[in-house]
Amino acid sequence: MPNPQQPLLTKESVALSLAPPRSPPGGDVIRNLYADPHLSAARLFSKLTSEAAAGNNSDENHSDYNISSYESHNLKRRFVQLLHDGNRVLHYSIHPHIPTSLSLPDQLIRFLGRALPLEWQHRNRDNGTFRLVADGLVKLTCPMIGLSNLRLTHKFIELSSSKRRGRIKYGHYHRMQYIDLFLPQRNDTKQQNKTQTKNNHKSSTGKVPVRGTLFFVHGGAWGSGHPWMYRLVAPTFLERNFAVAIVGYRTYPDAPSIDDQVDDIRLAYNELDEMLNECVVPVADDYDATDREGDSNNGWVGNIMMGHSSGAHIALLLLVDMISERMRSSPSSLASTVENNRYPWSLPDYFVGLSGPYDISYHFDFEAGRGVEQISPMKPICGHSRSNFDKSSPAKRLLSRLASFRENNGLQHVPMLLVHGIEDATVPFTATSDASRILKSCGWNDCNEIYLDRTGHQDVIMHFMLQNGSALDAVFNWLHERQQKLIGQEGNRRIVLQSRL
Repeated sequence: MPNPQQPLLTKESVALSLAPPRSPPGGDVIRNLYADPHLSAARLFSKLTSEAAAGNNSDENHSDYNISSYESHNLKRRFVQLLHDGNRVLHYSIHPHIPTSLSLPDQLIRFLGRALPLEWQHRNRDNGTFRLVADGLVKLTCPMIGLSNLRLTHKFIELSSSKRRGRIKYGHYHRMQYIDLFLPQRNDTKQQNKTQTKNNHKSSTGKVPVRGTLFFVHGGAWGSGHPWMYRLVAPTFLERNFAVAIVGYRTYPDAPSIDDQVDDIRLAYNELDEMLNECVVPVADDYDATDREGDSNNGWVGNIMMGHSSGAHIALLLLVDMISERMRSSPSSLASTVENNRYPWSLPDYFVGLSGPYDISYHFDFEAGRGVEQISPMKPICGHSRSNFDKSSPAKRLLSRLASFRENNGLQHVPMLLVHGIEDATVPFTATSDASRILKSCGWNDCNEIYLDRTGHQDVIMHFMLQNGSALDAVFNWLHERQQKLIGQEGNRRIVLQSRL
């Protein structure tokens, strides 16, 4: 249960949310601060004090600034209290890559955060009304996107056909617990050569030969989103002869805690592992090495776990749990479970995180600076307190697990790529750099970061949907480099691989 006496917003956390490069990009108060960087502390304090007093009810005591001002839902009161306490963090220059404008959805969310009473915000956040609104806004934008790109509309309709899309139920068969599975077909793949054409036919076992599998976890701020909204991620990978699984899971409030969402992804991973063993086969197991010699575009790549935004956070939590369980086990039991292909001992070959908020405590400060921390499902689903926020942060969870192991078998990590747009106004790019720093300190040495200029939060995933963009190029170039390195190490030896998620 949350401790009502524990203040989440303090002098330190409010100052952190405003400090470059973490400072939020918009909001009338912050814009005023950056509009006149030479404004003295005295003038600024006087200006904001008068504005805060004018905006409050007449029965409030405006001169009473104390710790409760940080907890106030009035952003101006937070700033005034910060200046009153003598903190000069606001006088540093803004980070050059922080966005200076806000998208329409971000403006709408901030307006609701300012205009709606907290009791109303909490009630509609916790009963699922805000989820309906968020999903409804996505549905309203779909026709506009479709009219602007008829090719994508045709592809979306094709993928929605029951002949192309396999619906796999898992868990307790909740309406949100399902996987949309897509297998490559002959017309998906760009047939560039004889080998590519050959790989599009079924193998002698009747299974579809694939170069790997994409296990994709969608975002939606932990409280919205469905697999169909991300269906256009599939064609990019289908063209490259990957099987694609887009995972649905319970969102808040149907999933009351972050661990419930992680458990859903775990169950989906297990269900998909069994399903793929029945219908696909790796190309390395089905064709001779001579078919792939010198052609890195047709060989086995591996199984990729990828998530966007909150989906990247949930997926990385699952991966940390899987790795922790491997480390906790004895070598003999580990060998036995690997031999029997028992989940969760089969780790993915790669992890790709796109624009993820990996430190919940830090992201709460960022949301508080934007004035949306009460609307967002993040606070309730991650446990209401700073200690629970840390437990819900993947890098900090791994750090805690390592400290608790008296003896372990070493950190058995997978190659990781974290991609983030520098002009992300929803999750700042420093979320990726901070998480990477902690992961590397834990021994996760194969953790790579790529930062994309002139790229926002939604741009990253849209690059995959539109099949064009710097995020897509960055991911596939990284995979290509990894594959080239593997081919160079193995030479002409035949590689025997098993298809495991």
